[in-house]
Amino acid sequence: MRAAASSGAQLFLVTACLCSNALYSSANAPLDYLDKHTSQYTKELIDLVNIPSISSLPEHHADILSAAKWLQGRLKTAGLEEVKIYPTKSQPLVYGQWLHAKGAPTVLIYGHYDVQPADPLELWTNKPFDAKLVNGEFLGRGAADDKGGLLQPIQAVEALFKSEGKLPVNVKFLLEGQEEIGSPDFETFLTQNGKLLDADYALSADGGQNFRDQGSLAIGLRGAITVEVELQTLASDQHSGMKGGTVLNPINALAKLLAGMVDDDHHITVEGFYDDVRPLTNEDKADLAAFPFNEEAEFQALGGALPVGEKGFTTLERRWLRPTLDVVGIWGGFQGAGVKTIVPSKATAKVSCRLVPNQNPDKIVQALEAHVDRHSPHGAKVTFRLLGFKAHPYSMPKDTIVNKAAAKVLEEVMGKPTLFYREGGTIPAMALLKNVLDIDMTMFSFGLPDDRIHAPNERYVESMYKMGRVAYVKLLQSIGGLAQLEEHHDGSEL
Repeated sequence: MRAAASSGAQLFLVTACLCSNALYSSANAPLDYLDKHTSQYTKELIDLVNIPSISSLPEHHADILSAAKWLQGRLKTAGLEEVKIYPTKSQPLVYGQWLHAKGAPTVLIYGHYDVQPADPLELWTNKPFDAKLVNGEFLGRGAADDKGGLLQPIQAVEALFKSEGKLPVNVKFLLEGQEEIGSPDFETFLTQNGKLLDADYALSADGGQNFRDQGSLAIGLRGAITVEVELQTLASDQHSGMKGGTVLNPINALAKLLAGMVDDDHHITVEGFYDDVRPLTNEDKADLAAFPFNEEAEFQALGGALPVGEKGFTTLERRWLRPTLDVVGIWGGFQGAGVKTIVPSKATAKVSCRLVPNQNPDKIVQALEAHVDRHSPHGAKVTFRLLGFKAHPYSMPKDTIVNKAAAKVLEEVMGKPTLFYREGGTIPAMALLKNVLDIDMTMFSFGLPDDRIHAPNERYVESMYKMGRVAYVKLLQSIGGLAQLEEHHDGSEL
């Protein structure tokens, strides 16, 4: 089924679907099922978090496979069919489907089971892969990003299937194991398996909410690239007394090179970096004005940090619609306790850029490499490497059928009108699905901004975990109701 209703008809269908109980069975049975299985779902999240499925570290490849097998079994238990682990060049994908809802749309649901490294371990209050539920919070690496998120639609599908014997929609699950390293094999898999993944709509279980009591839907994410710059000036480390002041120190040189990439107004100086950045639109400005952002409270929560950024833009404008260049790692010389008086032979840095609509990752990489070549000191050997994380920016319209349905569901479960916003982070799969399969993906996920993802003491709030699976039941029922309403709709009334 391919939806082809006009925008007016789409709005009618979504509203009618959510307000009418006549076209699908009451949600009570699936929601009762969820409630009765709360302890099971608690154990599931703890068990999955306890698998250290770190995609960036080769020594955890066996754990990646263990997590994939765990999810393969979980999809089967939920009632999915054709459940398979699809290998890639590195981390595999897990797929499952249920396609027996005749005449109903097909929904592709995406999530990822890989996680970030847990370092620095000494800053965790509990072991990152010994998850616990403490005071209403699941504590552990990957609890929020994205293991709690991907379990919610699985649990919702199970509740619908086990309580009603069928689903209101056809579903396909695609669970990725390399999102945290930029999804290097994902595009190839999409290109080779377009027929398998064909769907009317798509949902992402990765992402989050901005508030506990008001829903929000992201209509855009920034893209990203990461590179490594190594600058070598000597064949080996040298005594800083005998050679210091007479040879080029690579740490000093690299620090100067990196500092020159951003000026005092926090404007990126890399030639051509802003060429394709579009100005803010009136719709952007309206969304920014409607978003209840408390800048003072946010920065107080960050330890009293002061807002900084590109001159002429607000914090939200910078975060939603302006690109960035950040040094995310730098090293060279002696790193142990005490001091070792040397002039090191080389220094290395990792640089990450977040990209906004219309920017092309490949073009930005070329601009960065040209800048490094142009501004590196004479006599230095410079090595420029593209790292694995590369993603296009993603944008989608507000008024898609699923966005409208999701906004209504969020308003129902959270009690306030849903906000639309742009996310500063990156989910490579979003743009890839759009570019390869021509399908918009709605982010429907329930993490919170203070869940400390990618940092020590990551958590997932238990109430959001419960809310998410209830919301997925309601959203899948809503999307399924669209097909039934279309059959009865004559253009003006049911």
